[in-house]
Amino acid sequence: MKKKLFSILLCTTMLGAMLTGCGANSGSEDKSNADSTSTKPKDTIVYSTNTAPQGIFNPLISDMSIDHYVESVVYASLMTVNPKGDLEPYLANECNISDDQKTITYKLKDNAVWHDGEKVTAKDVAFTFTSMADASYAGGYYGDVQNIKGAKAFHDKKADSIEGIKVVDDTTIKIEFEKVYAPALTNLGTVQIIPEHIWGKIAPGEWKNQTELLNAPIGCGPYKLTEYKSDSYVKFEATSNFFGGEVKTPKLIFKVVNADTTQAEFKSGTIDVANVESLRKADIDALVKEGYATTSFPNFQFTYMGFNLRLKELQDVKVRQAFMYAINRKGIVEQVVEGRGQIVNAPMLPSSWAYPEDSTLDSYDYDVKKAKTLLKEAGWEDKNGDGYVENSSGKKFHLNLVCQTGNPIREQSAVVIQENLKAIGVEVEIDSMEFSAVMDKVVANHDFDLFMMGNTLSIDPDPRPMWYSDAISNEKGVVGYNIVAYDNKETDKLIDAGNATLNQDERKEIYSQFGKILNKDVPEAYLFSQDIERVYNSKLEGYEPSTFNEFYNVHNWVIK
Repeated sequence: MKKKLFSILLCTTMLGAMLTGCGANSGSEDKSNADSTSTKPKDTIVYSTNTAPQGIFNPLISDMSIDHYVESVVYASLMTVNPKGDLEPYLANECNISDDQKTITYKLKDNAVWHDGEKVTAKDVAFTFTSMADASYAGGYYGDVQNIKGAKAFHDKKADSIEGIKVVDDTTIKIEFEKVYAPALTNLGTVQIIPEHIWGKIAPGEWKNQTELLNAPIGCGPYKLTEYKSDSYVKFEATSNFFGGEVKTPKLIFKVVNADTTQAEFKSGTIDVANVESLRKADIDALVKEGYATTSFPNFQFTYMGFNLRLKELQDVKVRQAFMYAINRKGIVEQVVEGRGQIVNAPMLPSSWAYPEDSTLDSYDYDVKKAKTLLKEAGWEDKNGDGYVENSSGKKFHLNLVCQTGNPIREQSAVVIQENLKAIGVEVEIDSMEFSAVMDKVVANHDFDLFMMGNTLSIDPDPRPMWYSDAISNEKGVVGYNIVAYDNKETDKLIDAGNATLNQDERKEIYSQFGKILNKDVPEAYLFSQDIERVYNSKLEGYEPSTFNEFYNVHNWVIK
């Protein structure tokens, strides 16, 4: 049996546990030629990223990975995920789960303060969770709190507060649920807490308009943001009163670096850690030969091409299956990703305990002939010999594919898909734009035929946020994270069932059924999950990145 990540035992056996520092890094061995004598540690660590932050540094409403990275060092959650994939106390000292498994009690550390000097209390936790259920809240996390007792009544404006959120004292809070909710320990435990005295003055629906507050966040994490320059960098300074102990490196910088210049930046000593998924394998190998360390681990994201199921042309499952057979996914993994990843056949992480057995899924092996047959069965055939298929009305099958710029892997994958679909008679035009524009066009306004994106998943495999029917939005300007508009009452019931039990074996069976249905229905073309890869200064100590926590114990990072 695979290890249970979120069992009751895990939580209750950690009562009173304190966070500890981390030791040796998890990458390759130190290849540097550093002296063995003691040297003064660097006062700054520079972490490079190929994507610029949006500057929406509020963890309840941001939707970009790099913004989340900023939040990871500025804010703190009640619990954190360690390199083994287990939850451990962070802002909270302990958590207790009631015998009926419907109530979680968190006890906060009593020395936590916000960066402006105000004390962190249980009221801030209550405010954070309550805001997620506010009727005006436009973020994507209402599903994490909607099972709290009274949350729906509050969300529907039938109550002034949430009955199940109870502040016992300054450092104790109880969360009571209507029913057993399996993802609660993980999903609520890893929500980064925001200060009520800052955000409580503004309705959650107006948060995204507060540019000044968003660009200069106040958290209680190890680093305070001191300067943000759009498209260039984010600078931080260590806090002197971090509840987790001394912050070993005084300054931290997130620097926006073009992937093409990553090698030069390393050689000039201007960066210390880099995301290198966009680099060619040969370039990474060259850096390792020069003495830099490298590490890789399973991704929390997989790349896919979404279908807009609101469009009649894409509602026939045979069309979507035809696209799956037409796309040479194996070729993309081998040539574009250079083998540093794996094909995905369901909207779940292959590394998760919940992923269905491969033998139970259709692998959609590259098969142009089968793809053409399915298209013909769906009413699409090249009748005039121009190389493109038409329907019974003579309309050519033409689609636009929205794709983010600045992500070479996705851009190259989009071109391969364009050529693959052309081979079965479907004309695809690539519409390239910056990621913020993709989010506005696709997620907020649902104005697309096809789109390329990465599906970022939680450590708990609950598919509700992206696949439940109530996560669909058809209203322009209103975000809905069931982006493709997949509406299936059968999978809704499975999602509910998976959330209603803490038995991991039962959940695995339920999610296997869910995965099999989505594998058959292909509401999106599942492509691949590329491994996370980092190259870093081999003198960096305390760096233990893992799938769901890039910045574990960041206050212990130090370059000597």
